[in-house]
Amino acid sequence: MEDKSAKQHKVTLTDRQMLDVSGIINVEKFTDDNVVLETEQGMLDIKGEKMHMKQLNLDGGMIIVEGFIKSMTYSDSLSSKDRGKGFLRNIFR
Repeated sequence: MEDKSAKQHKVTLTDRQMLDVSGIINVEKFTDDNVVLETEQGMLDIKGEKMHMKQLNLDGGMIIVEGFIKSMTYSDSLSSKDRGKGFLRNIFR
């Protein structure tokens, strides 16, 4: 069954210059050439040039990034805050 409490995740890229992402849980890393976001659908790794944050609203789960976007890659790997919790989570279940 689908989890209805999860926020919708949406990615909109305009002319490879403006990236609008919703469904953001956390910003793991932000530099002018690499952004790593924890999203509702997994970790999103964005590579580019001269990227900067135009808008960030973690309460609303959205970010707008401007710059030249070269690539976007999803992974199911855990965020830095969840690494190492698997063992403890399994013990206390």
